[in-house]
Amino acid sequence: MGWLHTWSGVVFAWLLYFIFVTGSVGYFENEIDRWMKPEIVTSNDISDKQAIDLAMAQLGEHADDASQWYVSLPTSRDPYIEISWLQPGDPEKQVRRQWYEKPLEPNTGDITSIRDTSGGETLYRLHYNLHYVPPLVGYILTSLAGMLMLIGLVTGVIIHRKIFAEFFTFRSAKGLRSWLDIHNVFSVLPLPFHLMITYSGVMLLMGVTMSKVIDSQYGEGRQMHRQFYDASQLEDYTTAATEILPAQLNVDTALSDAKQRVTDQAVNFVGVIDRGTDTEHIEIWFETSEGVEFASLLKYHARTERVEVEIATGKAGRAAAMYDLLEHLHEGLFADIYLRWVYFLCGLFGAAMIASGMIIWLKKQVMKEATPSLLITLIVRLNRGALLGLPIAIGCYFLSNRLLAPDMPDRAAWEMHVLFAAWVLCCLYCLINRSREQWSTLLWSAALVYFAIPLVNMLTTHHSVINSLLNADWLMLGFDLSMWLFAGCFGLAATVVSRKHRSSTVAKKEPLVC
Repeated sequence: MGWLHTWSGVVFAWLLYFIFVTGSVGYFENEIDRWMKPEIVTSNDISDKQAIDLAMAQLGEHADDASQWYVSLPTSRDPYIEISWLQPGDPEKQVRRQWYEKPLEPNTGDITSIRDTSGGETLYRLHYNLHYVPPLVGYILTSLAGMLMLIGLVTGVIIHRKIFAEFFTFRSAKGLRSWLDIHNVFSVLPLPFHLMITYSGVMLLMGVTMSKVIDSQYGEGRQMHRQFYDASQLEDYTTAATEILPAQLNVDTALSDAKQRVTDQAVNFVGVIDRGTDTEHIEIWFETSEGVEFASLLKYHARTERVEVEIATGKAGRAAAMYDLLEHLHEGLFADIYLRWVYFLCGLFGAAMIASGMIIWLKKQVMKEATPSLLITLIVRLNRGALLGLPIAIGCYFLSNRLLAPDMPDRAAWEMHVLFAAWVLCCLYCLINRSREQWSTLLWSAALVYFAIPLVNMLTTHHSVINSLLNADWLMLGFDLSMWLFAGCFGLAATVVSRKHRSSTVAKKEPLVC
């Protein structure tokens, strides 16, 4: 069990660390997206009808030939109006089929011109698509890493029979023993979260890992697999008649009827689906905080003498309901701001668990020989760059959003290039520089990067900390203050590590080997 626990964690340790860090950041995907689009104008005070009227006017002007229209109304996480539509492809005009998303200026109704950015969504997707590799390869690697992580968690509980007792025992300044205690803390405290997030992550990618099972039931090929995915997402509905005549059906009448049926929830999305066809219908989505569900859906069809409304009652079948439950638990779709912080912190604990486990393994390898092999020496150095380089890289990603020219070609792609370039540079620094002060240097670098983010934001936009406070823009203010909080944490860690390095050097001990 000990051997299995060690190697199930070590083989994909850096990949798992990457998945946990980027996945944790993804719980604030919407907030990051808003910060990276500073041109967006908030619109909390506008009524639903006013917002929809503005949105429909713009959709009619810019997307009249689109098959689907959507209007996103202001919410606490996304306090602005956004329209989106599915633009049909036209091979003759070399126009490809794609989605468009545009925020609106609430006072004029005009489309707001915003910078091209990867935003929070691309950062969130990193934890399973790995960005530069083909999507299928990313899914396979992520699935394999998740399976090994699950093995590592189960074997860790088995080999540490006194794991909960050891959780309350921390021995400082005891070298390897202290690292084991730290590893136990990061493992045991959020253990239910680690098990849930790992198991659900593996299950959400079962279409990749269990594709042969799908082939045996539905047949091979994309179209056959599409039948499986449609079945796994099938909803149950109850149908009711309305007082709306087919000729009267529009977004306003549907919204008015929906609000009478759902009185305790705010409208989230409005959609016009299959426009210009016999199956055209209107969808109204409401936010909800009941259980792990995050939305309620009503569909309005003009199929009879009276408009009928279909009210979603949940997934059709236990398997689909279980998949839906795991998806909502994994992504925290139902979570409010406080629970998202819990998700975020538990995710960082998972990253720290992996990092401390890697350090423990490397320390054991170094202690086996008087002179570590070249391979172990290289892994030790790369480990420093991999672990501390990633948060530095994410900070550089935020800085690039403010420092790259707004009209730069392929700007969104270059934001991602900056992230990975910064990570690679940190790893190269650790490989080339033989100084054993690399830990403190990287920690101070991280502190500097995160401290600079609000300052650069202040110099390049009108969203300074002061302005955000005066305008009660809590999202922008919270982001900047969070960056300073992280800078303080990195600075504190750098101070502790620097003192430990100096004391180890004075005592002529081996300072911070790993």
